[in-house]
Amino acid sequence: MKSRVLVRRYVEGLAGALKDEAGFELVHREIAGFAAELESHPLLGAVLLRPFLATSKKAAIIRNILEAQGASPKTRRFLLLLAGHRRLDILAAVVKALPVLWKERRGVRTLEVVSVVPLAESQRTRLEAELRRVEGTGVSCDYRLDPNLVGGLLVRCGNFVYDVSLKGQLERLKSVIQER
Repeated sequence: MKSRVLVRRYVEGLAGALKDEAGFELVHREIAGFAAELESHPLLGAVLLRPFLATSKKAAIIRNILEAQGASPKTRRFLLLLAGHRRLDILAAVVKALPVLWKERRGVRTLEVVSVVPLAESQRTRLEAELRRVEGTGVSCDYRLDPNLVGGLLVRCGNFVYDVSLKGQLERLKSVIQER
């Protein structure tokens, strides 16, 4: 719980510093690239996450990497801020949460749509139109597959879940039968 609150605070601060879509795209791409760099070089990630390494040394390493990548000043400041506060461990969560908050601030809700098989483009279009109607706002859908659903869809918006999956219906039926 504490981690989610922490991620939200850093993401809100970063999103507040971004002026427009181009700035958002640039900074998001750069921090995602830096996170990918840490993931692809586990030793580098381990060094930067090491609590006993001086913050000044971590900052020097990060500056060198970002300089080589040609990162923007906002990206540099943000990543150095995370390192200075010993919060590089939340970088992956920040990369994931930033687009969601950015869209949210522009009146677009991000929904997770889970299905057994990939949806056809026409199905996605109809689903998104219906979700816009139900939500009363713009929507952006992140699609993923889950063979455990058996059939149907599961749509998540924050803590709210629209469950029209066969698995969900079977679980509801099971609980009704167990109550009797």
